[in-house]
Amino acid sequence: MKKLLTCLLLFIILGILLNMTGLLGSKPIDENNQPTSTPTIVVDKPDVSNDSYIPITVDNETNFVTSWYTQGTDANVQSTATFDKQDVKVTYPGTTIASAQLFRDGIPLLKGSSYVLTADVNSTVNRDIEISFGDADTGEVYATDRITINGYTSVRFEFKMNSADKWNGRISFNLGNDGTANTSAEHTITVSNIRIRNGTKNDNTIKVNQIGYTIGNDKKCVFPYNQGDLFDVVNVKTNEIVYTGAIVNGVKNEKTGETNFTGNFTNVITPGTYRVEAQITGTSFEFTIGDDLYHSLSNDLLKFFSFQRCAYALDPAWAFDLAHIACHDTAAIVYDDPTRVIDVNGGWHDAGDYGRYVKTGTKAVNDLMLAYIANPSFFKDDAGIPETGNGIPDILDEARFELEWLMKMQADWGGVYNKAVTQGFPGDISPDEDMQRIYVLPAESTTTAGFISTMAIASIAYKDVDPTFAAACLEKTKKSWENLVNTPDFIEFTNPTDFTAGEYRDDKDSDERYFAGMAMWYATGDAQYLEYAKENYTKDNSATKGTSWSDVGAYGSYLFLMNSDAKKQGTFYETIKNEFKTQADILLGIINADGYQTSLENYSWGSNGYAANNGIQLMFAYDIFGDISYKQGAIEQANYILGKNSLNMSFVSGYGKNSPVNMHHRLAKSKNAFLKGALVGGPDNDREDTITAQLGANVPPAKVYVDQYLSYSSNEVTIYWNSALIYVLSRIN
Repeated sequence: MKKLLTCLLLFIILGILLNMTGLLGSKPIDENNQPTSTPTIVVDKPDVSNDSYIPITVDNETNFVTSWYTQGTDANVQSTATFDKQDVKVTYPGTTIASAQLFRDGIPLLKGSSYVLTADVNSTVNRDIEISFGDADTGEVYATDRITINGYTSVRFEFKMNSADKWNGRISFNLGNDGTANTSAEHTITVSNIRIRNGTKNDNTIKVNQIGYTIGNDKKCVFPYNQGDLFDVVNVKTNEIVYTGAIVNGVKNEKTGETNFTGNFTNVITPGTYRVEAQITGTSFEFTIGDDLYHSLSNDLLKFFSFQRCAYALDPAWAFDLAHIACHDTAAIVYDDPTRVIDVNGGWHDAGDYGRYVKTGTKAVNDLMLAYIANPSFFKDDAGIPETGNGIPDILDEARFELEWLMKMQADWGGVYNKAVTQGFPGDISPDEDMQRIYVLPAESTTTAGFISTMAIASIAYKDVDPTFAAACLEKTKKSWENLVNTPDFIEFTNPTDFTAGEYRDDKDSDERYFAGMAMWYATGDAQYLEYAKENYTKDNSATKGTSWSDVGAYGSYLFLMNSDAKKQGTFYETIKNEFKTQADILLGIINADGYQTSLENYSWGSNGYAANNGIQLMFAYDIFGDISYKQGAIEQANYILGKNSLNMSFVSGYGKNSPVNMHHRLAKSKNAFLKGALVGGPDNDREDTITAQLGANVPPAKVYVDQYLSYSSNEVTIYWNSALIYVLSRIN
């Protein structure tokens, strides 16, 4: 017994000692009585199984309206329809077989094309019917065929269009008097599984995600005009129809100049290569259904950043035709103190030019780090960047390249210079041929706050991979935080008159300050940072909005709401949560009303980037609320970018059957090389370059895009559009 008591006493003493050293999980306390370890951050998606969002039965009735009609000249006929069947009741057949018709107009009949009509026909009496192809406007008939229906009959009718193109063709099932006594009795004719195919060529009019759809996610396609009542999903390898569904939700779309219809084939979950075929002649590009579809695409989107590296030699071993020696590697002049020069080598060229900007750089690197934090298993060490193979996920290697440059942009007094640029944009030359002097332009309150947010997030992203670097990032925030707090005014620097570099003008800094406070609370748990964020929200309640480079508040709200300690904030927590839900629901409302399920109300410079940013916000909402509709909204933004749009284009170079080849990118232009994995800006209805300005005034907003190098307002590329798409793809894969 004495020995047992001695052991028990030793165990208690050991427990006390372990607890004092923190090994039993208590948080270490700093001199300000604040926990130095981070609060619990929950960033994984809710546990939602595939069964909960793959519907057991697809709804083929809601918002379905048949595109087939019946008419009688001297006959009496009525019809009822489902998406795959027409029941026609013939009360009185009239005098001729054409007296009663089941017909469909608006069918494109192109000269030289062969057309095949197939259908299943059943009649309650034995009788003849007639099928005809003709011109709905003039009544001219191109071809007819008379068929005897004896019970259930499969019919097939082929004809070749030898006349000029007709865009309002008519197909008619003539169901009137066939000259026999049978048709004089009241009877019903059922016509089902009607399909009209262009047997000569695929037209690829149906819009799909040209990369493909992951097995467990929603799968939708868009028809740019009324292409019938049903669509088929066809296995390309076997040419078999694996799914048939209804074409629904006709929406007049002013932004595209179309009336759009939707098909839902979410229940197709067998991996393979497929195409969609409409009831009336339309087809889609081929696409894939499978798992892990977006890994290679995300790798190339990430490798784009390596091509953007400044003051760094791009080796032919990995950069191929885009290789060049190190560029812009001389000391930079401090603009407001021209006697000083500093080292700001490194970082990413922002876009198609060679400027480096803190505002856009922090946005881009935040997207990369938050994507890694949310789904680290998605990112591998295999993107083909210079650091590939070092055992660290390439996304962290690439992000670190920018982080180390951002550290150089921090002045010794804590402010952060806003950009490193030359006085003017160079010509179409390689960056190593640009010999202009580099200038760093004065610090701004937005860049200082943005720097703090980014370094705080970095301290979390790297804590397990490189704790020393993570600690260094957090240490860097101290001087900048002091400067930010002691400089309450909004400070922005406009370009000098002799500079033509990009400006990235902002109109406030409340959102950056709010984000900075929330990010620091996220990283440290120190209540002073949360209080600072609250103060900035009180001053400007719009500070919580946005996931762009200029409006960053939603990042701050996300970090706050995903923090396990946030609920302790009571009313403030509920306010921010409700605001976040309202913002996400507004996006869903736009998506649900749009024919292509995009979140874009307007098409301005960088519209594709805005779509991707909205996808980020919707995934944030999914994490917070667990509502699958938010994830589905994010999926639709990726689908739009990757081909399900009115231009039928995947906006990422080198991906999809139809993608950009002439992006506005000086390096690629100077090397006459192809830049793969770059997301272009997309339609810009403001027509801000000489190319889009030449498009006719009748071109709809969603189609003001030109795949030309000089169309910089629609076809340039940037780091912060690529980063946003990487985030979305990593979350929906």
